[in-house]
Amino acid sequence: MTKENIPKTEAEAAFGMMQPQNDAVVTRESEPSDHCSIALLLHQLGYEATPALILEKLQLLIPSPSDKIFVATVHDKVVGSISLHVLPLFHAAGYLGRITSMVVDKHHQGAGIGSALIAAAERWFETVGCVKLEVTSGDHRPDAHRFYARHGFQRDGQRLAKTGKLR
Repeated sequence: MTKENIPKTEAEAAFGMMQPQNDAVVTRESEPSDHCSIALLLHQLGYEATPALILEKLQLLIPSPSDKIFVATVHDKVVGSISLHVLPLFHAAGYLGRITSMVVDKHHQGAGIGSALIAAAERWFETVGCVKLEVTSGDHRPDAHRFYARHGFQRDGQRLAKTGKLR
C-alpha cells in the first residue's frame, strides 16, 4: 500500500474507504479570481486590503512585464501569495527584484508553502535579469525575518519611509 492509499481515519479503514493524501503545494501566477483569497490572507497580516482593492491591483499588475503575483495552492485552495516587482538599477547593471508582500495562511505555515513561493519568486526574478533581491518586513515580524534569513536574505542597510502628505 502506498502512502497515497493509507486510510485517513479509523472509520475509513473500517469501511474500506480510502482517500488520496495529496497535499502537494502548487505555485502559479495569480488570476483576478484569486482576489478574495488574497485579501483574506493579507488580513491575517493586519492589512485592511479589501477584495475590491486586490482585484484592482491584480488587474493593473497581471499584464505588467515588471510585476508578478504568485499564489500557492493546496487542493486548489489559495493558501499563500507573494507580490514581486522589478526596478532597473541606476547605479549598476541589471535589475532589483523586490518582494512587497508575502503571506502564508496561518493554518498552513511550516508546511513548505513559503519556501515554494520564494522558489517561484527567485526563478522569475532570474528570468527577468535581477542581480539583487530585497524584501521589506516590519520590525514586529521576527519569525518572518528568520524565514527570510534561512532563504539567504540578510540585513542590508536601513529603509526609511514617508507616508501621507509628500510635500
